[in-house]
Amino acid sequence: MAKQAVTMRLEATVIDDLNYLNYLMRAKSTAQVVSEVVTLAAGAIKAVVSDDPELLANGGTVLSREEQDAWATVRRWLQERATGTV
Repeated sequence: MAKQAVTMRLEATVIDDLNYLNYLMRAKSTAQVVSEVVTLAAGAIKAVVSDDPELLANGGTVLSREEQDAWATVRRWLQERATGTV
């Protein structure tokens, strides 16, 4: 699978969450954490995503509705972890 750079603007709290996950996972880099989270999210929604090559799960750049929902869930979970409400 070809790799492609994606640029995102993240809030400071999301960066803090990534750093926390980096620590918990004993990851070698933030990129490794992001890669694992993306892989987990993609695997969780793969069954409901079509084979459209434009979708992120299929190597494209477009987030499907399911992927957007998955990212919202991951982000909400990370924010809850960061604030200690879990």
